[in-house]
Amino acid sequence: MYSILYNIAMLLSLSIFFATYPFKRLTRLSSHQVIVGVVIGFSGILVMLNPLVITEGLFFDSRTILLVVSGMVFGAIPTLVGAAMMIIYRLTQGGSGIATGLSTITVSSLIGIIWHRLRFEKVMQRGHVKTIELVAVGVVTHIFMLLTLSLIPASDRGEALRQMVVPTLVFYPLGTYLLSLLLFSQAHRITDQIETEKSERLFKTMFEQAPIGMSSTDLDSGKIMNINQSYLDLLGYRREEVIGRRWEEFTHPDDLVASANATEFLHTDETGVLNLDKRLIRKDGAVVWLNLSLSAFATVDMDHRESLGMAVDVTERKNWEQRILWASDHDALTGLYNRVHFENFVQELEMEHRARLIVAFLDVNGLKLLNEAFGRDEGNRLLMRIAEILQSHLIEGDYLSRVGGDEFAIFFFDQEAGQVEALLSRASSDIALIDIMGSVAPSVSWGTSEVDWSGHSLNDAIKEAEMNLASRKVVDSPNMRGKAVYAIINTLYEKNQREELHSRRVSELCEKLARAHGMGQEAANEIRLVGLLHDIGKIGIDEALLNKTDRLDADEWKQVKRHCEIGYRLLSAVEDMAGFAHHVLYHHERFDGTGYPKGIKGEEIPLGSRIIAIADAFDAMTASRTYRIAISSEAAAREIKQYAGTQFDPHLAKTFVEHVIGFDWDNL
Repeated sequence: MYSILYNIAMLLSLSIFFATYPFKRLTRLSSHQVIVGVVIGFSGILVMLNPLVITEGLFFDSRTILLVVSGMVFGAIPTLVGAAMMIIYRLTQGGSGIATGLSTITVSSLIGIIWHRLRFEKVMQRGHVKTIELVAVGVVTHIFMLLTLSLIPASDRGEALRQMVVPTLVFYPLGTYLLSLLLFSQAHRITDQIETEKSERLFKTMFEQAPIGMSSTDLDSGKIMNINQSYLDLLGYRREEVIGRRWEEFTHPDDLVASANATEFLHTDETGVLNLDKRLIRKDGAVVWLNLSLSAFATVDMDHRESLGMAVDVTERKNWEQRILWASDHDALTGLYNRVHFENFVQELEMEHRARLIVAFLDVNGLKLLNEAFGRDEGNRLLMRIAEILQSHLIEGDYLSRVGGDEFAIFFFDQEAGQVEALLSRASSDIALIDIMGSVAPSVSWGTSEVDWSGHSLNDAIKEAEMNLASRKVVDSPNMRGKAVYAIINTLYEKNQREELHSRRVSELCEKLARAHGMGQEAANEIRLVGLLHDIGKIGIDEALLNKTDRLDADEWKQVKRHCEIGYRLLSAVEDMAGFAHHVLYHHERFDGTGYPKGIKGEEIPLGSRIIAIADAFDAMTASRTYRIAISSEAAAREIKQYAGTQFDPHLAKTFVEHVIGFDWDNL
């Protein structure tokens, strides 16, 4: 009995080698597996040198424990190598127990190998093996060992059973359990160590080579402990310029509070992950927006807590967001707040009930007319200059918004009504100094209302200010539009003296034809004015087209024909001239309906337009042009007679020839 216990104890002491050898990696190299097998073989031979001797040639030792555990832990190749060495050694010993010895070596090896194949990976993945499973393997192995005693001679069998039954069923399974427990504990430890090293290498690789910025920071001191190259590239610094410094040194001043709150969160919430957008200042002074994901961590060997940060550059996204947000409540042309912002601001003011508030609405007089005359670019330039002038006159805290195409809204805080009127008057005077094509002086009208919080809402004051504006525009706007029309026609004449001379001659001819047709003095004067203004729409046509000496192509001719409609819209905007704007619109219509812009015919064409058509054509034929030579009045009269009834009103044509230019109609 003592010999068996000694033999098992010696085996356990030999297991130190296996417990410290990194066998998890041996499965990758067959040469290592053979070496382990040789070591197993020598260990088995060593324990076989100190057996319990029953009779000559019949002895027992702990080789079965070694082989079954080796099979369970190391697998087939090391176990079979070790078993082969033990078999060879046992054959050299000979004796009556040789068959039993060889059988126990074979059976215990197979049991361990089979268990390894079926259970090893699952046990290693689970992280532990159940005690009952190890004990069961030991019991099963050594029951088979007892069964192999039937192979020894009958004379020795009784003594062998008497001495070995109890050790085989008690001590051998216990030895199997202890050796298995020791080796599996070491296996799990080394496996965990390998996985830890793998995780560390993986994390280090990810940290250093990640395409996003990564850093670790001491939460207590706030100092940067480590930072990868991607993060350094975002900031434009070298590693030695960053390590040991605090993030506050790189943080945009407007984000310092948010940064401090993030640090406080990481201190108080040990498991939480924080995500925020934050601005950092690069080495070159540029601002970069980063999306940060932060989490705190600590290990048992650390005396402080750190935060791991991952940073992604979102500068472009933030810039787009800011542009979109800006565009959502700002006017793209003037940069002022727009109608949407105005409505939201009104709601805020309704809730605040500020002590003193005056509302003003300001409108640009005749903007539509100016757009028609000089183009939208000039109109937009005017709006931008007006916005600049208004901003320059407001004091800090006042509110200015463009709430319509030609309308501005202003909130004056804590000012007297007299102060507001004086301010708007000064602004209006400055606006009148704006130069529009060297001819028109722009003007604005406004209406104001002071908010009475005691019994009325801000919306009531807004409505009153708009009504006051409307009342003021009744006086201001027509006057301005009338001045604008005359300024426009003067501008046209200044740009093109030929047009001025042409318009004045047409004007005189129109008056004469009107009188000859039997129209009264007032009507004739009106026709004279219409004749003077009939080409006012040419102010909106490219001057290069008007002065072109070559024949106009289809697109150019289409542009020139627009002057009728432009002139109509200009005159329609002026109350005193709206009544005869249609004469200008139709003065290029033909009596047979083939003219422009509407293609109307006969007496559908207004009388004034038919008069202008004849006077305009006669002057065009008899005056010199850059692209053709003038013809005589008589030749022009024959042309008018020829086209009477097609291009011209036949009755007016005859009247013009006979009574205005003095030719005999029948003899032409």
